[in-house]
Amino acid sequence: MTNKDLVRKLRKGPDLDKYLEGKKKRYTTYGLGAGMYSLNYYSFVRLCKEASANIQIKKKVVVDLDILDTFLRSIPSLRWRM
Repeated sequence: MTNKDLVRKLRKGPDLDKYLEGKKKRYTTYGLGAGMYSLNYYSFVRLCKEASANIQIKKKVVVDLDILDTFLRSIPSLRWRM
């Protein structure tokens, strides 16, 4: 493997499917999660950080949707919307 190939591989980041394969929990990225919950990207990031639903895998971050849903159900003002 040449030096350029190694640099390209490192820039691409880890293969998240390898880490999350066979897990029974639901995971997503910030971009996809913001679309799922119909929120602005940065609003979704702040919500995930507040709920402590972030899981960092090397340089990538995934969100545990089970933790996020539990957090949202615990907020009384949001219960009527769910």
